[in-house]
Amino acid sequence: MRRLCLLLVMLGPLSAWPALARAGSYADALSQCLIHATTPADQKIVVRWAFATLALDPDVASMASVSSAQRAAINQQAGSLVTDLLTQSCSQPVQQALMFEGTTGVENAFEAWGRWAVTGLVAEPHVAQGMGQLLQYIDIGKLMSLVPLQGLTPNGSG
Repeated sequence: MRRLCLLLVMLGPLSAWPALARAGSYADALSQCLIHATTPADQKIVVRWAFATLALDPDVASMASVSSAQRAAINQQAGSLVTDLLTQSCSQPVQQALMFEGTTGVENAFEAWGRWAVTGLVAEPHVAQGMGQLLQYIDIGKLMSLVPLQGLTPNGSG
């Protein structure tokens, strides 16, 4: 049960990303290209950009301090990364996605790429430990009430 709760806690932030519409084969190919062309250092740029951007939300702005200079620098790094990915590393898949699936194909590919890039964040040991601390505030007894009694099928019949 503890592992299940930890898994749910770790996957929770990923649900904040918009759900993909059924991506076409060209969007899939583009997202795979983006993923394979992104280095671990590039992935850190994406995570830093996501954090700095999310820190603009008024509900969390008081919890993070990102200066204008820091935000400009990370935007510049992320912009260069995206430009390089689109025009150098993955130019052919971008062209094909645009030609056959339009801008929606490219948007879907970038949503998948962004989810992949941020997924590495929850695997970072300090973050995983911090997420695990939520478990001390979850009422396991109430969760156990959701587990069907032995002998009952999931649809409620015996």
